[in-house]
Amino acid sequence: MKNISLNNLSKRIIYVDLMRAFAVIMMIQGHTVDTLLADQFRNTDYLGYNIWNTMRGFTAPIFMFTAGLIFTYLLKSDHFEFSKNPRVKKGIKRGFLLIGIGYLLRYPTGKIVDFSNVTQAQWNIFFSVDALHLIGLGLLFVILSLFIAKKLKVKLYFIIIGFILLFLIFSPVINQIEWNNYLPQIISSYLTKSYGSFFPAFPWLVYVLSGALLGSYLYRNEGIYLKKRFSISLSILGSSLIFASFLTFYIQNMFNGNFTNWIFSNGIILLRVGYVILLNGILAFIVRKVNSIPEIIQDTGKHTLALYVIHVIILYGCAWFPGMYKYFSKSFTPVETIISAILMLLSMLFVVQLIGKINNYKKRKILLNKI
Repeated sequence: MKNISLNNLSKRIIYVDLMRAFAVIMMIQGHTVDTLLADQFRNTDYLGYNIWNTMRGFTAPIFMFTAGLIFTYLLKSDHFEFSKNPRVKKGIKRGFLLIGIGYLLRYPTGKIVDFSNVTQAQWNIFFSVDALHLIGLGLLFVILSLFIAKKLKVKLYFIIIGFILLFLIFSPVINQIEWNNYLPQIISSYLTKSYGSFFPAFPWLVYVLSGALLGSYLYRNEGIYLKKRFSISLSILGSSLIFASFLTFYIQNMFNGNFTNWIFSNGIILLRVGYVILLNGILAFIVRKVNSIPEIIQDTGKHTLALYVIHVIILYGCAWFPGMYKYFSKSFTPVETIISAILMLLSMLFVVQLIGKINNYKKRKILLNKI
C-alpha cells in the first residue's frame, strides 16, 4: 500500500482526510447494518449493538462538520472581494449539485416526467431532507454568511457564530410548528422532521456552521493544526462541550415543561459538536506523531460524494434500481450482517482505487497530448 509523506502535503489539513475517511467507514457500515440486521437483534441490552447505535449517531455530524470546515477553509474569505472570489461561484454550484443529487436519489418514479402513479408516501420520501440536501444548504449558508460579512465589513466568523446561536435558540420552536399549513412541502421539509426529513435545517445546520467556524480559524492561522497547542485546545473545547451537554441533561431532570424540551434539544447538539471537536483534536494529535499516511485513506476522504451515492443506491436503490433493502430488509443475523458490512466496505475501497486509476489515466492522457 502506497504511503504519502506529510511533508509533501503541508498545505492540506491532513487530519481532516483521516476524519472524513473515518466518517465514510462509519457511514457505510452503519447504513449496511441498519438495512440488513433483523429486528430481534436490535436490543440495547447487547453491548455491541449499544456501542454501534451510539457511534452511529455521531456519523452525520462528523460529515457535516467536515464539509463546512473544508469548504470555508478553501473559501479564502480575506483574499478576494465577494463577487470576484472563484470559490463562491464553485460553492454555489456545489451546493445546488448536492441538493440536486439528493433529490435524484429519491426520485419517485422511473418514468422521468410521468407522475400519475406516484403516491403521497412516495412524494413524502422525495421531499424529505437527507444528508446531501443539508450539506448543500449548509454550503449556501456559508456563502450567505460571507456575503453578509463583506457587506457589514466584519469578520466572517462573527456572522457564522450569529447563525449558530440563531439555530440553537430557535430550533425547538421551529420544530413544533406545522409548516405544511403555511409552506409548500418542498420548503417545509427543511424546517421540521414531521414529514419524514432526517436532517432538517433546524438544528442540523449547526454542525455545518460549526465546521465552517473552525475552517475560518484554520484559514486565518495557516499550519496551526500541526502545532501541539491546537490539538490540546480542541480536546479541551470538545470535552467542555460534552461536559456542558451532560450538565444540561442534569438540569432537564430538575424542570418540567417546554423549557425542558429546549434544554434537551440543545444538550444533544452540544454533545455531538463536542464529540466531533474532540475527534478533531485527537486526529490532529495523531497526525503530528506520524510521518506518512496511506494514500487510500486520503483518497477515501476525497471521494466521499461518490462513495455516498454508490453505496446508497446499492443498499436502498433508486427509481431505476431496486436496492438490497427491497429483498433483504432487516432479515440478516448479526454474523451475516457483519460479513455484509465488511464486503460493502471492501467494495467501496475498490471503487476508490478504481477512481484513482481513472484519474491517473486521464492525467497521463492530457500530458501526452501536450507533448
